[in-house]
Amino acid sequence: MRIGALAVAVGMLAGATQAQWGDAFDRPDGGLGNDWSVVNGSWGVQGSRGAHLSVGANEVAQHVQASGPYASSVVQLDVFAQNAGSQFSGVLIGLGGADTILVKLQDQDTSPGFSNIGIYHRTSATGWGSWAGAGSGFSTLQATFDSARLRVSFPDADTLLAELDTNFDGTIDQTYSRTGVGAFASALGTSYGLAAWGSTARFDNFRIDGLAIVSTYCTAGTSTSGCQASIAANAAPSASGATPCVLTLANVEGQKAGLFFYGLAPLPQPWCSNGASLLCVKAPTSRTPAQNSGGSVWQCNGSLQLDWNAFMAGHPGALGAPFSAGNRVFVQGWFRDPPSCKGTSLSNALAMTFAP
Repeated sequence: MRIGALAVAVGMLAGATQAQWGDAFDRPDGGLGNDWSVVNGSWGVQGSRGAHLSVGANEVAQHVQASGPYASSVVQLDVFAQNAGSQFSGVLIGLGGADTILVKLQDQDTSPGFSNIGIYHRTSATGWGSWAGAGSGFSTLQATFDSARLRVSFPDADTLLAELDTNFDGTIDQTYSRTGVGAFASALGTSYGLAAWGSTARFDNFRIDGLAIVSTYCTAGTSTSGCQASIAANAAPSASGATPCVLTLANVEGQKAGLFFYGLAPLPQPWCSNGASLLCVKAPTSRTPAQNSGGSVWQCNGSLQLDWNAFMAGHPGALGAPFSAGNRVFVQGWFRDPPSCKGTSLSNALAMTFAP
């Protein structure tokens, strides 16, 4: 991965727990299915994929079960450009209220593949428009592609993050964001769905993850000894501390000092010039106490571990505390690596959403 391509450097938020709601459309051709309520337009299943079959724009199908607060949702959809005319497929977040968010990928021009991303909200009973705040509205994609996994999440209640995995390898290839969600958040509903335009729009693997998820993202640096440290958690953190949350950093160089640090938003940025590591957590950050990795010198058999609940209980004034259900934190591992720039290497990162 090239450090210079910072806008595409963050790893896909992958590896989450089982979807709270989902539809892989793996059934015979026919109607969209019992989990869907068609609001307008013609929808169905073709070739084990979802299909929008009418020509209208901004037509909607609502999932009849999915329900929850937008800020703690992670919404996914695979989209496919048929290269047979203009079309889009997208996800709807906040259906059922006076306002709704739409994130779509659109084949807009005569060249093959998707060309644009649109991040909108409903500005009237029938209209869609962008909103005040920094980031993408209707924008040209950084690069075109024929298919992608779209994943939409909210690092905080005011920020929407759209991530695209264009070769389905679990690593993000393009990222887009938009702030200002808080200005209309109170008008959002709690339901989710699909939006499409054009009879060639095809999509697959719709899913929604709710509260209490843990996802990996970003890419670990490679240390001097060839170690790529990998971070994991045994469970989502709990706002009440009722359930264990143990962080583990594996594949660390042996006999090195290291620690975990966290922040309240993700970030793609090089750790230092010409270095192998990425800083994946946006400032301000807070760090945990240093510890020794154990293992053997020059080997990748060291590890670090942290009881998250114990750390938070012992540091009630820590960044972000006290946390509530639905809040998110972003955690990364750090360890000494003197020959590397800044004398350190960094792991990949975790996005963790708090359970009650």
